[in-house]
Order: sequence, then structure tokens, then C-alpha cells
Amino acid sequence: MRILVLSNEVWNDRINGNNVTTNWFEGMDEEFANIYLSPDAPYNKCCEKYFQVTDTMMLKSILCGLKAGKTVEQLGTGDDGVQMSSAENEPRKLYQFLKSISGGFLRLVREFLWLCGKYNIESLRKFISDFQPDVIFSERMATCKMLRLERLVCSLTKAPIFAFTGDDEYSLRQLSFSPFFWINRFMVRKMLRKNVKEYKVYYTLSLEQKKYYEEVFGCQCKLLQKCGDFGAIAEKKNVNQPIKMIYAGKFYCNRWKVLAKIADSIRRINKDDVKVVLEIYTKDIPTKKQKKLLDDGRNAIIKGAVSQEELMKIYHQSDIALHVESSDVKYRLATRFSFSTKIIDCIFSGCAVMAYCWDQHSGYTYLKRENAGICVSSEKELDLILSEICTNTDIIHDYSYKAYLCGKRNHSRKQVQKMLLDDFARYS
Repeated sequence: MRILVLSNEVWNDRINGNNVTTNWFEGMDEEFANIYLSPDAPYNKCCEKYFQVTDTMMLKSILCGLKAGKTVEQLGTGDDGVQMSSAENEPRKLYQFLKSISGGFLRLVREFLWLCGKYNIESLRKFISDFQPDVIFSERMATCKMLRLERLVCSLTKAPIFAFTGDDEYSLRQLSFSPFFWINRFMVRKMLRKNVKEYKVYYTLSLEQKKYYEEVFGCQCKLLQKCGDFGAIAEKKNVNQPIKMIYAGKFYCNRWKVLAKIADSIRRINKDDVKVVLEIYTKDIPTKKQKKLLDDGRNAIIKGAVSQEELMKIYHQSDIALHVESSDVKYRLATRFSFSTKIIDCIFSGCAVMAYCWDQHSGYTYLKRENAGICVSSEKELDLILSEICTNTDIIHDYSYKAYLCGKRNHSRKQVQKMLLDDFARYS
């Protein structure tokens, strides 16, 4: 089967070490091609054929009349068996700035760039015709940028399209006072209503979003979450003294404020002697305020960034894998359907899983429903739970086993890949 993957980000397992695309497709015998809308070269063992479009190409198509998009030429295979290519790069700082745009006006300007820019239709048609896809798989959060690409690709092939999202891209239950935010929101809603009619299956990360989309769109939705290989349960490991709690992720959406609450709780517990230590692994450079709250060298320590492979080793030597979400109303609403892949990493970690977030967040409700994690939604509850864990470390053993059972039950690679291939075969 030939699968054409549409993605916003480059399919690069070095840049995006937590890449769910590779997680879903690695080990399959199928043939893959990828159309992606960002700079940098792809790097993975699944796919060899690529078509690239970037912000710079789109800008030049408007200013200079140069059509945007090109087939990425392969330059050979590296020692690790991964294809090297001639993909275009943009200045790293520029692209990081474009990705980090949170202001409604600038984000809307960028969307108009992708709506008004001129694709190299002939090159794109040739790329698709040469590959002859059996199915299209669009892995994205719905934006005008990606929705336009979906419609364009569907006009160039009769292959059925399947879409995936892990974010709230449609609901009006948001908090923003920016008119530009709402203009963009309604543009996306209008385009998504048209596109969703073509989706054979709309995959979501969370049960709540699945139910919501089935209700508002009347389309077929299924859960598609990160998967892994689960062997026999590892031997029960000794709990560290002090107990080692690990957070791996970013500070954005004010997650750092939640981490600060956890650090404060640990300080209270560690008043007489050190019972718990929070270690934070993040790519973000902390501000002075964040460093003061999260890096005192005794109760909480910022360790910096590590690779996915290094992180798994750290997890295996730790006791509690921590997931947090912001308690601010704005971010609670924005991320309520955002079932983070970090939660699945926590389940895979071999540690007990703890989630501190709003009790209506999809990640919280999933762990609660599956009895797979220690779920906390208030500072008072956090103090009680941490004190109880310090008194009875068997809780850590119990929840690490429950996380393993949840992973084996719901996130088996064999089951997830079978579901995908069965769905693709049904409509191809």
C-alpha cells in the first residue's frame, strides 16, 4: 500500500524526537511519501519521497512570482540507514519565531501568506502522479495552511483521505479578546466543515474530542494514540531515597507555574529532610523568576534538554513521571482536548505516573478512567498525595504496574498499526 502523508512539520526524528508519525508507521512494509510545509531536511527510516513547501517559498511566490514547492532530491543514505536530502532550510531563528507566534494579528498574517501564495501545481501534480497514493493521511492541527493543502492534494488524486488531530481546532469554547484570533478561528471552522466531508476517518487523541466531532460533524471518528512494544513486566525496582520525580517538557502555556506549585509542595515536605526531588528536563531557557522557583538545588533542579533515548534511561532510574497542564482559564480551554503524547511517554516510562491539571482535561480524565495514574487537581490534594507517597512508597510500585497494564491494553503497536491498515484497506 502507498501512503501519502501530509504534515505541517518536517518528518525528522532528530528535530522532533517525540514524532508520532514515526511511532505509528515504523516497521510497516508499506511505501510512504510525504508533503510537508516547513524548512529542514527529513530524517527517518520510514519514508524516502518528499515534497517541500516553506514560508520563504510562499513569500517569494507572492513577491517574485516564483511558484512554491519542490520535490526533495535524495543525496544517498547515511551510515544509520537514513536518507539524506536536498531540502531547503530557513534561518533557524526566523522559523522558530514564526512557530512561536502567539499574537492573533501575526498568526493571521501568516495564514493569509499560505492562503494567497501560489503553489507549484505542476511539480506537485507530478510528485503525486509518480507516487500514485492509495491513501492520504493528514497528520496536523487544522489551520488554513494545512486545510488548503488537503483540498489541493485531493483535487490531484482520487485517493481517500484520513485526517488526525490532537488539538481543539474547532470549538468556540475559548478565551481571547483579540479580534484577529476570532477571525482566524472562524476561517478555520469554515474550511474544516468543507474538508471533513471528505475524511473517511477523523482520528483524535482524546475520547472527549472524538465524541465532540462525531456530534458536530456526524463523521466517523476513532482514537489514535501513541503506541509501543510491551514485553513482560520489568522486575519491581527499589524506590530511590529521596524519591525522584521527573518532568520532561516545555514551560509554555504557563506550565512552569504548575511546576512551581509542585516545587513549593516538595519544599514543605522536605522541611526537615529531603524526601522528594523534582528534576526538570526542558529545552526552554528559564527566566530568572523561573530559575528561582524551579532550581533551588535541593527540592527542584532544572537539568536542561536531553535526547529521547537519554530521557528513557533517566525514567528507568526514577520513580514518578510527572505530567502537568496550566491551571489558567485561557490555557485550560485551549488545551482541554490536547491529550499530550507526553502522557503516553509517562505510561511507557516504567515509573508511576502523576498528572497535575484541571480535572476536565482529557489527559486527566484518561488516566482517571483507566486507573493508570495518580491524578491531582489542587494544591491541597497535591500535599496530601505527596505526603502519603513518602509514607508508603508501595503506592509508586502499584501505579507503575497500573501504567504498564494500561499501556499494554490500549497502546500496543500491533493493535494500533492493524487498526490503521484495516481502515486504509477498507477505503482504498
